Amino acid sequence: MNTKYTSKLLICILLVTFLSNNTFSQDNNETLETTSGNTETKTDINPLRIGVKVGVPSFFTINVEYVTPLLDNRVAFAIDYFPLRINLLDIESKFKNFEIGSNIYLNNKGKGLYGGLSYYKFNAEVNNIEEVEFDDGSYGTGETTIKFNTFNLKIGAKLGKAFYFRIELGYGFGNLPETIVITSTENNSSTTEDTSEVISFLGSGVPVFNFGIGYSFL
Repeated sequence: MNTKYTSKLLICILLVTFLSNNTFSQDNNETLETTSGNTETKTDINPLRIGVKVGVPSFFTINVEYVTPLLDNRVAFAIDYFPLRINLLDIESKFKNFEIGSNIYLNNKGKGLYGGLSYYKFNAEVNNIEEVEFDDGSYGTGETTIKFNTFNLKIGAKLGKAFYFRIELGYGFGNLPETIVITSTENNSSTTEDTSEVISFLGSGVPVFNFGIGYSFL
């Protein structure tokens, strides 16, 4: 990933988060009186969040996050999933994205800057690829599958309380397929496409960048 652009994205996240702490000052703090006559403040963090995220490498997912009481409301568990079907130029593509992990917020209100660690699984099936030249010299329609898993390290920011905006930047470490095998739908013919140049450009994984919106409640 280009270091210059990565630095700019990090600066943007920090700047937007700083401004959001002033703009989105909508936390509901409830003052409670204890039996001893003392008072304590209870912060309403709306721990359950449901939203959507768009980005790479997952394209589009539904995101569910729940902020636990651990570390004074700083630890959240998150799941992303969505099966996606795309038909483009008569080529049918089916994607399945699944991600599960944890976010650690810097403050105890379950918003603002956070660091994340997650496991990501990608599965794609591409059908009806026309005019494929196979290794035996024949031509025809083919199909292929692409699968890989990564462990993702991310930094992100959640801005807002009830309605919120989220942005994440990171990197997924894993072994990407260096070849893609396209098999014929008519016989046993096949051909192998080399993706090593793309893999060498990306390094030992894939860049992670996404943004999303959602709603918090409870």
